[in-house]
Amino acid sequence: MAIDLTPRWDKFAVYLPAMQYGYASAVDDTLKNKRISKTRDFPHGVTMVDLDFLNPKSKLWHYGYALYSAGQFTDSRPRACAVTQRNKAATTILGDSGGYQIGKGTMRGTEHLKRAKTGAEVCELWRQSGDIRKWIVQWLEDNSDYAMTIDMPLWAKFPSNSKTPFHKCTVQELIDLSVGNLEYIKRNARGNTKWLNVIQGTDHKDWKLWWNAIKKYRFSGWALAGSVGWRGIREDKTAGIEGMSGLHSVLQMVLTMRDDNAFVKGQDWMHVLGVSQPTWAVLLTAIQRGIRQQCDNDEFRISYDSASPFQAGGRYQQVVRYPKFTKDIASWAMTMHEAPVNPIYAGTGSDYHFPYASPVGDLLSLSHLNIRGGELQNGAYDTVSNHLLTNHNVWVYVRSFLEANELTFMQASEADKAVPQKLIDMCAFIEDILGEERWQAKLKKAKPLLEDVFSKKTAKDVVQEEEIR
Repeated sequence: MAIDLTPRWDKFAVYLPAMQYGYASAVDDTLKNKRISKTRDFPHGVTMVDLDFLNPKSKLWHYGYALYSAGQFTDSRPRACAVTQRNKAATTILGDSGGYQIGKGTMRGTEHLKRAKTGAEVCELWRQSGDIRKWIVQWLEDNSDYAMTIDMPLWAKFPSNSKTPFHKCTVQELIDLSVGNLEYIKRNARGNTKWLNVIQGTDHKDWKLWWNAIKKYRFSGWALAGSVGWRGIREDKTAGIEGMSGLHSVLQMVLTMRDDNAFVKGQDWMHVLGVSQPTWAVLLTAIQRGIRQQCDNDEFRISYDSASPFQAGGRYQQVVRYPKFTKDIASWAMTMHEAPVNPIYAGTGSDYHFPYASPVGDLLSLSHLNIRGGELQNGAYDTVSNHLLTNHNVWVYVRSFLEANELTFMQASEADKAVPQKLIDMCAFIEDILGEERWQAKLKKAKPLLEDVFSKKTAKDVVQEEEIR
């Protein structure tokens, strides 16, 4: 019987693997995908369709959560894949509106914006681009249970983003465009998905401007991006901007939102974009617990996402390892190294087993991955090899964050034996401060503690093993 991890997440902030279309289209339940296991060396008893972890009928494992981004597409045409063919009763999909691609100026259909010479011209061209907003909203309503609103990220103003047309816009222009997008959604949404209002920021001032402009739009929840998300505020001495850790910034935003009644019943979901670290998995659960208790909203849920397991397996052919989870916070990290890629393993049958544990990993031999032998072959792996490796990596991510939460939120006497004390203390601090009415001074005083809970060695979502040592 396949393993179903979904029910074990009910009490925890939930991780959303950022599903890639190439993977989703390769594992959905079609005859073509089933035949692949008969035309190449493949683990016995399973097919490509079993790599679809969204499918409760998978023979390997099931996990009912994922993020899926409109930024991978150019229109709202239906595309058969694991997401569109899913069992909606057993899955929850959060749709990303493609704000990252919009902010970077890489979203297809926005090429004409690059002709604009001023921010005002960019704004006018966007307002006239009704077709872009129309297909994004339609795509999100067709494919997701929850969806992020269309935001114009303030980080487009950074010098590193000088090539995007939105770099020409002022902070206020970007906020005004985002408010215009909210009005568009309010007028045109068909009610097929629940909307999460995206909150952006880059420094100590603009996040407040953004929040005050958008907080009246109460859909079904919120999404934290930019400086109000896990990365915090960048220090910029030349501009006189003091840095702020991600946890400090998130708590500041959450407490501000709590004061504005942003977590009452009906505002039931908050997403934190682009983070997947064991420490954050636990800290976000602590925030979820605190909000459920202090705001009398038992339905409130926090989620967080990354594409890291897909990128590691599908793009870089890296295998992700489980954290060691000792009392040392530095061990609470996802690690990766190069997967066993070598044409010498082609055709070796069961002589060499894949040495990493997961439902698919336990069935794999290295010959299942390395199907091309000989010096003249262009790589030992094929696309199917990458999908097999990706399935392993997604499992490791989901299972690791689950373990991190289950360890931390055991009975205190047991958690003390396994969890770094600074992480236990921070969870207690979070749940305590979420009950404070006058929280500003207490949060400011805790700045060193908020920074110390993270190991500098584990600041990235996935690190090379040698960086941990």
